Amino acid sequence: MRTEGFATWQMLIKKELLLCYRNKTVLISAVMIWLLFIAATVCTLLNYNTSHKQRLAANTLFRQQWEHQQRNPHDAAHFGTYLFKPVNILNVFDTGINDYTGNTYRIEAHIQHEISNSEAENNDTAMRFGNLTFALILQLLIPLFLLFNTSTSITSEKESGTLKMLLAQGLSSLKIIWAKVWANYLVIVVIIFPLFLLMTIAVLCSEDSALLLTRLLWIFITFLLYYLLIALAGTIISAISNHSGKALLAALCFWIFMSIIFPKVITGMADRSYPLMSRAVFSDLVEQGYRKGLNGKNPYNVRGERYINALLKKYQVDSVSALPFNIEGLTLQFNEDYRTMAFNHYFREVEHTFNQQQRFLSLWGIFDPFLSTKRLSMALAGSDYHHHESFFKQAQVYRNNLIRQLNMQLAMHGKNVKGEYTVGPKYFSQLKDFKYRVLPLNQVLQLRKIALLSLTGWILTLVLLLQFIASRALAFNYASV
Repeated sequence: MRTEGFATWQMLIKKELLLCYRNKTVLISAVMIWLLFIAATVCTLLNYNTSHKQRLAANTLFRQQWEHQQRNPHDAAHFGTYLFKPVNILNVFDTGINDYTGNTYRIEAHIQHEISNSEAENNDTAMRFGNLTFALILQLLIPLFLLFNTSTSITSEKESGTLKMLLAQGLSSLKIIWAKVWANYLVIVVIIFPLFLLMTIAVLCSEDSALLLTRLLWIFITFLLYYLLIALAGTIISAISNHSGKALLAALCFWIFMSIIFPKVITGMADRSYPLMSRAVFSDLVEQGYRKGLNGKNPYNVRGERYINALLKKYQVDSVSALPFNIEGLTLQFNEDYRTMAFNHYFREVEHTFNQQQRFLSLWGIFDPFLSTKRLSMALAGSDYHHHESFFKQAQVYRNNLIRQLNMQLAMHGKNVKGEYTVGPKYFSQLKDFKYRVLPLNQVLQLRKIALLSLTGWILTLVLLLQFIASRALAFNYASV
């Protein structure tokens, strides 16, 4: 019995695959998708090579400028340098929010900069339409193609009369429906397999292949789950519809709502529910917090006098000239520490609001598998908010340590020096360069566990619904045609 059942499944799936092969619409759509993949490949490789080379060149240039200077350590802190968010092949596969959040961090004494210089600032096309990426094709176009195929898979059998013949031959509606699901799913897997293979080759040829390969595997798993979900949804639409036209319209409405309307509405709700303070307000709060104190009653000149008096008392001397170090370096660092504390104090409010927005989107993503898939894809590609935040925090830590090293160099070695104290290339070259550490994969999966659970939950729900429809409703729908 099991052998006969397997043979029946095999026969039905072969029949569906043969119909897809003979269907000119399917073949034309597949060719168009492959052409889009080729265009996306060219765009991706060009963008990656351009971005990677530009950042390597910029890093080399600023590092050389930094190492070959001859100046006072604090003047060097004012001169500063730049840090650039590194780019890898997965960032270009799914650009996420990278085009809009910036990629450059300025290091400068007394000022805590934010990340700036986004791609969209100087690219009107990217701002209006976005870039053609693999993720765009996989997230939007492939599901539309799959919905169109599956939503007419059963209605076309009803309209042509072949469904009656299949049922008359003793085939169960359950086997017929699941054959439709798996056949259309296999077609999509075959179509996108060259893309997966191409991406794997690109990752293996990249510098960070060991780090990125596991992430790429999870991206593949995410989209395979997503397409199974879409195949189930399209087949359900077809099973409960009486005509192909109605089924196509229902599938199109489902795609528009799921992929365009719902994400826009939820994003707008997140912004309104948890509004961010403007950059001007944030900068003013930081400046006022530094000048007047975080409690408003501790101005910077009073803090400075109190700090100097504490040093005099600690070293038991009567004047700053008697201190065993250059007081300028220590006071500069003391003020720098307080400004950093003021910045972090108000930035925690901004970060809290961002985290509330992210939590809001994650929870509402339960009701929209497209939103969950998109957020999971961005996270695995390293182009979501959490990776942006991680780069900013690591850059800020590097900046604070670098400024501290320069101020302490002035404090410890700048006393009793004739003229202005300066250091040269030997000192600057020993200061470590910035190294960005990508978020560990287990942390990424933990942050996006709701998205994974959402996809799994949707698939299980649709499987149960399809089982119910197969056992109860299909014959009724056929009888009503």
